[in-house]
Amino acid sequence: MAWTTPKTDWETGELVAASDMNAIGENLAARRNLAIAAYTTTASTRMDARNFSDVDSDNLSLTITTTGGDVLVHFHGMVYVGSRNAVSFDLDVDGTRQGGNDGIGRMYATNSNVQTLLSFTRLIQGLSAGSHTFNLKCKSNGAINLAAGAQFWVREI
Repeated sequence: MAWTTPKTDWETGELVAASDMNAIGENLAARRNLAIAAYTTTASTRMDARNFSDVDSDNLSLTITTTGGDVLVHFHGMVYVGSRNAVSFDLDVDGTRQGGNDGIGRMYATNSNVQTLLSFTRLIQGLSAGSHTFNLKCKSNGAINLAAGAQFWVREI
């Protein structure tokens, strides 16, 4: 069911018609069917990029078609980092990175073989209606591994 712009020009004493109630029901159904895309990694991914690059352009690049408005994006994964190695994750929406020089999420390892859960949730506001692509990006100053089981998802809200 498609979203119908709700009636906003009510008059005092005006009765609610069946068509008004049907529009409300259809809008509730439309909200339940908002766009979502998700991927859980099934294998470890090794990365060693000094500049922000796609983590996995085949699987961690998600596209949804929105009705316009806000989108919630989430990533979490176990990251293995070598000694004195910094790693940053960022989000690219339709070709534009969302974080600054260090991305949205960053960690620095002072000991060798550090493993930690890196996670972020980001609200993207005011997207136009249509197709949008979300890419997970990463940069580090040495080799890192993203363990199997990492999750990346995008949901219109």
